[in-house]
Amino acid sequence: MDTNSLKKDIYYRKTQPEPMTDVPVARCPDITSFHFSLDRVFGEEYEFPGEKHPFWELVYVVSGSLGVTAGEKIYILDGGQCLLHPPNEFHRLRSERGTEPHVLNLSFHSESMPAYQGRVFMPDAELREELLEIGMEVRTGLHNSNEALLAEERVRFEYWLLRALRSVGEGGATESSGALRYAEIIGVMRTHIGENLSAEEIAKLCRMSLSNLKKVFTRYAGMGVARYFTEMKMQRAAELLRSGRRVGEVAAELGYSDQNYFSTVFRRIMGTPPGSYRGR
Repeated sequence: MDTNSLKKDIYYRKTQPEPMTDVPVARCPDITSFHFSLDRVFGEEYEFPGEKHPFWELVYVVSGSLGVTAGEKIYILDGGQCLLHPPNEFHRLRSERGTEPHVLNLSFHSESMPAYQGRVFMPDAELREELLEIGMEVRTGLHNSNEALLAEERVRFEYWLLRALRSVGEGGATESSGALRYAEIIGVMRTHIGENLSAEEIAKLCRMSLSNLKKVFTRYAGMGVARYFTEMKMQRAAELLRSGRRVGEVAAELGYSDQNYFSTVFRRIMGTPPGSYRGR
């Protein structure tokens, strides 16, 4: 090969693009459907007793102040702040600070969500305005069964979440005495989860009266102390069973000497027998 041919060959090889490798790109968030959209102003005395459901829910406080129990944490959201509830998280709402909170709720199913730190976030003014528009369009689409409109808003909302979640922080957690007492009670329950404690015994461990204990739980949990403690035990039981532990071992670890009674309680709360959770 002469010198000119060699130079041409080298030039040819240098100018050819490198082999391309396909890189899979997952959709995140990947919203599959909307469940409901609600835009309301609540009165000063508003209290929602609480619920949990198998889909995500975004709570946006347009104005006023809203108290939120989210699992074991308590927040007070002020105008402009948002909070995301993941699937199956118990949540309870109430008006706070003598205001009539204007609230937008948008619930949806999603196969994946972007990772984010904290729970409370405050999008900028442009994103807040866009969220109100998305909520209105989703309500219209759901009311009219307009699949094309909902498909358009799904893509728009996915992009909104990607931008808004950049502003997520752990701000917004209330420091009220009631909230701190609630957190203390939850901590005591977790520490003594393997014991059979009555509400009176829990109150004594928390160094508070039974009436005060019940008052705190009614406000923040929306259920009785004994019921909450039992549900906490069953949630822990489900975790242990999924790790492969035997039903009898789990029952004993959580303070149940009668395995049959444990199974009855587990089925009543979780909706399925404990054996079905093993190795999930």
